[in-house]
Amino acid sequence: MFAQFFGGYLFNKKLVTAEELTQAFEDKKNTRMRLGVLAINAGLMTAEQVEHVNVTQQSVDKRFGDLAVELGYVTSEQVDELLSQQPTDYLLLGQTLVNNGVLSNSEFEKAINDYKQENELTDDDLADEKADNLTKLVSEFYHLEDADNARMLRDYVTMLFKSIIRFIDSDFTPLEAVMVRSYDAECLVRQDITGSYEAATCVTAGAYEYSEFAKRFAGDSMGDVSEFLNETVGEFLNVINGLFAVNESNEQGIEITMNPQTAISNGNITFDKAAYCIPVVFSFGEVDFIVSAG
Repeated sequence: MFAQFFGGYLFNKKLVTAEELTQAFEDKKNTRMRLGVLAINAGLMTAEQVEHVNVTQQSVDKRFGDLAVELGYVTSEQVDELLSQQPTDYLLLGQTLVNNGVLSNSEFEKAINDYKQENELTDDDLADEKADNLTKLVSEFYHLEDADNARMLRDYVTMLFKSIIRFIDSDFTPLEAVMVRSYDAECLVRQDITGSYEAATCVTAGAYEYSEFAKRFAGDSMGDVSEFLNETVGEFLNVINGLFAVNESNEQGIEITMNPQTAISNGNITFDKAAYCIPVVFSFGEVDFIVSAG
């Protein structure tokens, strides 16, 4: 999930466009990790040193690691350690953006260091994708720490993104949330939560994006889902809310109930309390996820 939020960070900083990120997530599947990006991320080499080795390689038939050692930038032991590492997803995304000419090595170096510093993340945190770090990253990305019922929102949105990766795909970029009290929807499924607190949850998109999202969730198990779009998207929402309800009971001792779902086409929906509208851009377009502050 760190790759997706690193992509969102780059987008928010206007270092990349949504289209460039979408292409990078697609190209990332075939990206081979390069030693230079690993060295930059580990703080063993600067972007300038990596560029020097790359330029030198054009006139000398030697591997990057051998040249970097000869030039005194790293030791043989450090090269061996870097080569033994399993490339993390966010580094593959960065490598792909560099390969595609979207970022230079210097821009990647500054972006990844700023990202770690602003989110207080270490390499170990990013490699392990620990649950606590994911929740913290979600909270800071969406500024949830001061929200009403902040803990519930943090846990719910974290569950949402885990479910997107699990049931839809990882080729998405989360964008900054906006607060809404009403929403004009082309296609939307809503499910309210009641119990110890009340909240509204929705999945909404344009007709084409809604259909593509449903197809992703259904996979090959349902064939043509065109006649069952609301039911299919609704089942995705129901799965998230069901998992969240179980976690609330097991981890917080809080009991909540999911109300029957409602579907809206080309209409307006309102919320009793301010809600977070979280846009997520997939390769097929944007889908918005809405959750009230509880």
